[in-house]
Amino acid sequence: MAFDRDQVADLLAKCHRRCCICHRFCGFKMETDHIKPTGEDGTDDINNALPVCFECHSEIHCYNTAHPRGRRFTERELRTHKEQWLKICDNNPGIFSQPFQSSDTGPLNSLIDELEYNIKACECLGSSLSISQFNEALRRGAISLLEPDLKDKINSAYSETSHLNQLFSAFINEGYREKVQGSNREQIKKATPKTKEAIEKAHDSLLSFLQKD
Repeated sequence: MAFDRDQVADLLAKCHRRCCICHRFCGFKMETDHIKPTGEDGTDDINNALPVCFECHSEIHCYNTAHPRGRRFTERELRTHKEQWLKICDNNPGIFSQPFQSSDTGPLNSLIDELEYNIKACECLGSSLSISQFNEALRRGAISLLEPDLKDKINSAYSETSHLNQLFSAFINEGYREKVQGSNREQIKKATPKTKEAIEKAHDSLLSFLQKD
């Protein structure tokens, strides 16, 4: 079972495809989460639907009760967020003609984009991989909130990424290239498939986590 598609369309129009938690514009990167989970007898009635971005969706569900840290989202709070945001959208449509102060994507969404770029970069030997969004996610504490297995996959992917970048850096160093260009090229060819595999695992696991209900 799932929410009625027509009712979801109406709800997304009402919230202007902006997350009810952080109010960022999401475009197609949006979920309709169950305010009361189906595993706790929550229904597929549209009143139980909460439009959220991937980032906030993951925040709602990643709270670890075995190792509590911070304050988890409650059903009451989620319902209040929805009611407040829909009321703002209905009563103050003029706000959408003004730029929002925070329109950037969340760190985990940006991490998905970076992982996808790195997968493509691995297919072009000689292209350095990006780690900027991973560093930003670390700075903002987004990685620390993830489940241990997912965190390990992401850390492993970026460990392999850093190693491959070091090989690339060595390869383009003129002084080094004259001495070990051949062997370094072979190291890159050998390391790239392993790196790509680690990145793909991290990407698929993170995307699954962000989209889970």
